[in-house]
Amino acid sequence: MKIIHDMHTHTIWSHGKNTIEEMVQQGRKIGLKAITISDHGRSHPVFGVRKNDFAKMRAEIDALKKKYDDIEIYLSVESNIIGANGDIDIKEEEKTYCDWILAGYHYGYIPASIKDIFRFSIPNYAARVLPFLRKYVIEMNTKSYISMMEQHEIKLITHPGDKMPIDIDQVAKAAAKHGVILEINPRHDHLNAAEIKTALKYPVDFAVNSDAHKIQALGDMRDVPQMLKNAGIPLDRIINIEE
Repeated sequence: MKIIHDMHTHTIWSHGKNTIEEMVQQGRKIGLKAITISDHGRSHPVFGVRKNDFAKMRAEIDALKKKYDDIEIYLSVESNIIGANGDIDIKEEEKTYCDWILAGYHYGYIPASIKDIFRFSIPNYAARVLPFLRKYVIEMNTKSYISMMEQHEIKLITHPGDKMPIDIDQVAKAAAKHGVILEINPRHDHLNAAEIKTALKYPVDFAVNSDAHKIQALGDMRDVPQMLKNAGIPLDRIINIEE
């Protein structure tokens, strides 16, 4: 079992260790058929890709596509979920350079509004140490994920439920409705086998991605094959792997 299209990778344009070309060369070396470069969205003050850099990344990838004809190369962005209303940190001007959009929740982002600092960011941090807040943030976060899919054309949700708890049943149902892929990520604890089993109730697709930040991690599934076996997921529900 191996990844044939690694759809979630990072480069020096955010906080990866290697250039786009180095990631592409490694992808070719390990037999990937396709690779997507998906550095972080602009709201992260340290790791986010600045809006003027999207054109540079697009030009670099277009040049590499002419140079290497044995691997497909795509440009995306791992946009940050930054508000309770499902806001993400990519604007229309940046979308024009991307082949598609990924979205996920991360720490350290700049919230969509001052209001979101208090109703979204702080509760999610606080719920980690205050269990009585957990029910509230699960409901809020689930609504945020669903609103995001309703408002934005998202191809894939990265590590859903990681860092912010969600009701995976409702998120998977909405993802199936809107044609959004759910990621299985070996670098994070979510989705786990139990959550995959829950999501399987709905006709939603999955993808296994390395979330590589350096060439050595590209295509690395770690212990995901065993987790897939534990979850009982049919391999035809995973769009980017082959046996």
